[in-house]
Amino acid sequence: MILSQAYLRSIAQKNNFRTDSAQSKILNENKAIRSAQTHYDLFVSHSYLDKVLVVTLVNLFNKAGYSVYVDWIVDSQLDRNSVNRKTASIIRQRMNRAKGLAYIATSNTTNSRWCPWELGYVDGKKGGMCTILPILKEPSSIFKGQEYLGLYPYLVYEKESESNRFNFWVEESSEVYIILSEWLNGSKPMRHNL
Repeated sequence: MILSQAYLRSIAQKNNFRTDSAQSKILNENKAIRSAQTHYDLFVSHSYLDKVLVVTLVNLFNKAGYSVYVDWIVDSQLDRNSVNRKTASIIRQRMNRAKGLAYIATSNTTNSRWCPWELGYVDGKKGGMCTILPILKEPSSIFKGQEYLGLYPYLVYEKESESNRFNFWVEESSEVYIILSEWLNGSKPMRHNL
C-alpha cells in the first residue's frame, strides 16, 4: 500500500509520537539499530513540516530493521534557520554514508529547496539509489508527484508473503518490485506475475 497521512497520523496518535519522550525513544531505537556502524540504510529526504509523519516513518523503518538518517534527529545541533556551507557539508557526509535515499513526497516537499538537491546529489553520486516514498493526503487517492519524481521507483509498505511482518518494497510497477533490503544491497526489482 502507498502510505497515507491518515494512516501515519493514526499510528502517531496511537503511540503518542507527538511527545518529546516518544520521539527520543524512536531516536534511541534508530541508534541501537546502527550502533555497530557509522553508515545508514537510508537517508530520509523530507520537509520538516512533516515532522510527525517522519517520526512515524522512522518507527516503521526501525521495526522493519532499517537504520535511517534524519537530520534533526541525528544531527540536532544543526540550525535549520542558519544553513551554510558547513551544514551542506555535514548533509553530504550523511548522504555518502547511506546506501540509498528515500524521498518523502508530500505537498510540503514540493516547496522544499533542499529535497530536490538531496535527491539529485544521491542520484548522481550513487547511480540512482533513490526511491520515492509518497504520502497521500487520502488513502484512496492516486500519487501524482512532480514530473521528475517519476524517474525513480517508489516505496510501498506491505506484509511479507511468508509472515505477518510488514516491510518496505521498492516498486517500479505493481508487477515489478523487490524488498527494500535486497534493493539496498544492489539487486534490481523483478517482474512477478500476479
